[in-house]
Amino acid sequence: MPDTPIWEIPKNIEEIIADEEMWEDDRWHPILLTIIGGTTYKGREIPLSWQIEFEPSNDEFEAANLKISALGIEPDGYGWANVISSVIAKYHPEIFEELQFGDTEESACVVWVESESSCKTLTQVAWNLIHAF
Repeated sequence: MPDTPIWEIPKNIEEIIADEEMWEDDRWHPILLTIIGGTTYKGREIPLSWQIEFEPSNDEFEAANLKISALGIEPDGYGWANVISSVIAKYHPEIFEELQFGDTEESACVVWVESESSCKTLTQVAWNLIHAF
């Protein structure tokens, strides 16, 4: 398993988002971590949304996809969303209700949350599933 990247969010992330509207971190490849400003969800303003996304058809997913398939789950974006949701529910129930999968599709798993701490947990869970599943 590759070394887990260090969680490093710029201390001035709010300023960066105010200028750029988003910030991306690809150190978690094949996961793309994105922080987005100015999000509205169900009529509620969300200053920063913290999102991960990945395409499970990439070569890096071969071993993990075989294991997911062996469980009877299609290893596409929706299948990965189900696996992540199940793992978070079991091991990190305190953030389960925060998970949003609305942008997930067959070709990509997209999950966002509203806090840095929840995103850190989510990213580490996804990383471990991809590399150690």
